Amino acid sequence: MNASVTTMETGSQTLPPRGWVLYDGVCPICLGSVARWGDLFRRHGFEFTPLQTEWVRKRLGLAIGEIPGEMKLLRPDGTLSGGVDALIGMTSAVWWLWPFAQLTRLPGFNHLAWYCYRWIARNRYCLGGVCQIPRR
Repeated sequence: MNASVTTMETGSQTLPPRGWVLYDGVCPICLGSVARWGDLFRRHGFEFTPLQTEWVRKRLGLAIGEIPGEMKLLRPDGTLSGGVDALIGMTSAVWWLWPFAQLTRLPGFNHLAWYCYRWIARNRYCLGGVCQIPRR
């Protein structure tokens, strides 16, 4: 693949073979997931970059401080997927996670996976016993 680094506006000289996993760099769940799973997915060609990174913000057209409600997977060819679809793209690359990817593609399971993902994403700052959102 001869994707241009400059068109991706990464400031990097090397493209990860499978793409960038773009996550909320402030979210405790996201940070924990990157710490726990990052090495595995890096070995399979993914790089992790916070959504707050300047080139990511520009690439996605986000305002300063704006964070999407879901993680994103940006492929070297420029395609973008999010949420469960991004997770399917990642888990499909790991042989022992491949069955999970196939299961979440099934209609009933896909709906359930999206429901769970959206609930976790919506509550990501309040899970784990400490809510970072001030109460009114």
